[in-house]
Amino acid sequence: MEGSMRPFSCIVALVAASLIASSAPAESRGFAWFFSHSRPHGSCAGQNVVATYYVSGRRTASGQAFNSGGLTAAHRTLPFGSQVTVTNPENGRSVTVTINDRGPFTHGVTLDLARGAAHAIGMTGTQWVCMS
Repeated sequence: MEGSMRPFSCIVALVAASLIASSAPAESRGFAWFFSHSRPHGSCAGQNVVATYYVSGRRTASGQAFNSGGLTAAHRTLPFGSQVTVTNPENGRSVTVTINDRGPFTHGVTLDLARGAAHAIGMTGTQWVCMS
């Protein structure tokens, strides 16, 4: 009898795990979940890219002190000092940021905004934005 209950227990455990995972917020599910469940929306005069934001650091790659409340961003290749306008397609709010750091280093993510820039456009987690 005990052996026949084992498959049933495994099924119950799998169902419970999937229910717990499906109720977790998107940010805690990871980038793989984000990319498989989201697409850019709205019109964009530039490029639709994925952005994240960060809140801590000491110095940026450009040598400037990191300011989490600043209107700055990290990009892997744009020259330091480049000005980029970032628009949140969910609410239409835009901010112009200065590239002063390198990153993000997660595949598929293009911009890492300082918290101040993310807050300015109403961004609360990883999301698609318009970059021009």
